[in-house]
Amino acid sequence: MSSVAQIISQIYPPFQHRDINTPLLDTPLLYSTMLCSKCNWTTDIEKQPNGREIFRGYEHRWRMPRVKPAELGVFEGPDGRLNMDAAPYPMPYEWGNAYYSFKYGSAHIIVISAYSNMDPGSTQYDWLVEELHSVDRTITPWLLITMHVPMYNTYDLHHHDLQIVAAREHIQPLLIEHRANMIFSGHIHAYQRTSNIVEDAVKDPRGPVHITIGAGGRACSAPFVNITAEPWIEQRDATMYGYGKFHIYNSTDAAWVWIPTIESDRHSFNYVKKRDDVHIPSVKDDGAWIKNQYFLN
Repeated sequence: MSSVAQIISQIYPPFQHRDINTPLLDTPLLYSTMLCSKCNWTTDIEKQPNGREIFRGYEHRWRMPRVKPAELGVFEGPDGRLNMDAAPYPMPYEWGNAYYSFKYGSAHIIVISAYSNMDPGSTQYDWLVEELHSVDRTITPWLLITMHVPMYNTYDLHHHDLQIVAAREHIQPLLIEHRANMIFSGHIHAYQRTSNIVEDAVKDPRGPVHITIGAGGRACSAPFVNITAEPWIEQRDATMYGYGKFHIYNSTDAAWVWIPTIESDRHSFNYVKKRDDVHIPSVKDDGAWIKNQYFLN
């Protein structure tokens, strides 16, 4: 049995550094060196204080299996804190730690940058098309994708972000065509697992499973849109911090396990926007057996 747990179970760091004095990054990193030296981490947009440079601290402090050196531009919007509830898109960030791929056991893992251009004809899009065509499912039968923003979510947050719209419109069809197995994301500080879905969240056993695993450390709290979960949602929770493990058993079978670690200090129950009378119980654990979609007719 092989496990990709240390690679993709905790994609997101327990801190955010989108607009701070970058030396402050070093203190929490000293405590997380063992973990962050073994797995890929993604972040919100990081902008230097009193300037327009972006992702400099990220590039200097991590070295991912990059394809080429980073090509970094400058932030052209208002010179204040970046509004991550309406983040600009696209940002001038190519190659480097932005997007890349690597192999781990029987998995081919592709990291997509939600803040770099994802439109057809862009540098990242053309790279992704080529990368997907290079995947040899006889050697790496499992195709796993990570990106910061979720394409679909059950929470009352981030449904119309420009990055999410672009990912659904341009990236999702490629991943469905190539039978990607799992798409791991964060951004929303909560947990959810979807059914196998294709465009417009239509259930299809050949589509990927979307996992939002953003409850790793910061402000675990998010309201549901609806009291009853959408038909394509298998599990959801915004009351527990936690992480996940993805175990690969063979070319056709794997298992996903969600492991809560501690209750959120925000809420002991799940809640629905504008419905203070509704208290939905916490989810204490979750898991699913995954059949490799690539081998389905």
